[in-house]
Amino acid sequence: MRSTMIKAGAALGAAAALLFAGTAQAATTVGSGHVDVLALAYDDNANKLDLHVELANGTVLEPADVLFDVHSAHQVTTASATNCRTDLGTNWVLPRLETAGKLWAGWNTEALTLASFGGSVTADLVSYTAPSGGQVAVYDASTNTTRLHTDPACDDGAIAVTETHHHPTWVFTQPGTYTLTFQLSATHTTNGAVTSDPVTYTFDVG
Repeated sequence: MRSTMIKAGAALGAAAALLFAGTAQAATTVGSGHVDVLALAYDDNANKLDLHVELANGTVLEPADVLFDVHSAHQVTTASATNCRTDLGTNWVLPRLETAGKLWAGWNTEALTLASFGGSVTADLVSYTAPSGGQVAVYDASTNTTRLHTDPACDDGAIAVTETHHHPTWVFTQPGTYTLTFQLSATHTTNGAVTSDPVTYTFDVG
């Protein structure tokens, strides 16, 4: 469960954008196509979980080296707000089905054996920053299940990852820079409690 939530104002969001721009040359910008944002792995030698980003071609990247570009093609106009999902007006949506020109964002556990962790690994959202008024929702439309939300009133801030490979719907409600910091935790059937280091992802929405 998240221990600290930071709701950044416009000034902080702008500062974060400028800070990231200073390191943009070292980053890989991903703005479309199949990407497993949360690619879970397990190092059995160190008894430690790890988080990476994996592209459709099999390229594995460190989250700190990736900027997710949630550009204008992701804009969706809604006629009314949906509680804990979308705001009235413009939202930026990463669809659950692969769509040309848009990010198809999901997660996978292909680098570990879920059965060795009782069938589930938890991805805790331990902190985040967002532009003023911005929220992030991750949900499964087919089952009407919220998988993650940055508002504690909507969700406890933890994804129970139970799938080998899965793509939900992601929603960002305001333009600006978002950072989401996740940490994995689980119980290995042989080795006991295991965690990962906290890992931060950056999304540029607008």
